[in-house]
Amino acid sequence: MTTMPTLRSALRWVESQRTSGAVPSGRVRLPPSELRAGGEHFKDDNDYLASALREVDRLTSLTGLNRASRLIDFGCGAGRLGVGIAERLGDIALYHGVDVQPELIKWARRHLGQAGRFKFIHIDDANARYNPAGLASSRIPLAGDATYDVFYAYSVFSHMRLSDVRSYLVEAARLLRPGGHAVFTAFVEDDVPDEVENPVGYGPLTWRGALHCVRFNRGLFDGLVRQAGFDVVHFEYGGETDGQSFYVAELPRSPHIVDVSSRDMRDTGKIV
Repeated sequence: MTTMPTLRSALRWVESQRTSGAVPSGRVRLPPSELRAGGEHFKDDNDYLASALREVDRLTSLTGLNRASRLIDFGCGAGRLGVGIAERLGDIALYHGVDVQPELIKWARRHLGQAGRFKFIHIDDANARYNPAGLASSRIPLAGDATYDVFYAYSVFSHMRLSDVRSYLVEAARLLRPGGHAVFTAFVEDDVPDEVENPVGYGPLTWRGALHCVRFNRGLFDGLVRQAGFDVVHFEYGGETDGQSFYVAELPRSPHIVDVSSRDMRDTGKIV
């Protein structure tokens, strides 16, 4: 008789083989709709690809992303940004996708990992929404301090506690070269409590389940970004998925000297 773990393994193998069309160039395949995060509109192949291309164009404009860049896609899922890079740029010096969901990483390795310098790693860090049985860790296990140009985390900090956001921002600062950029989204508002999980009456959805929406006080959150060593150089309020705000933060070429263990997280300052 087939055991339950064996059956689950077989189903995951079948899922990892499935695709849903390809980009116009034929360079890479698209993930099946059930492996796509980000809203119902992403179920449509054209919308999914268009969103990926828009993100690449935005990163090109705001961070200088090009074929010589080294990029970390933190919370990469099945590789939406990687799909856009493969179609728009063809290749970059290194794309490193990182996620806590093993089935998505398995799919991305099989179908995107064969195209150029696209690499994907699974990390077993705990997250109450996406990896509740994971380890109590907040470290990105990539070698090469100060070697990456862009750290990208779309709709990731929005499903995470403030303490974990703090740790991953420090990791981003460790991995980025001076002058590198961290690009991310978050639910932030002025004059609200420091951190609220699934705030009632906030945003376009009824939040359900662990960490569906974590909203932060903007002053506190921006102070956290600075404490990690970044300057916020671009901010757009509320225009991203479900009302998230969009940040571009730069690691100065002459790095700040910061002590994240003792600085007051409420130290805010001017935001661009």
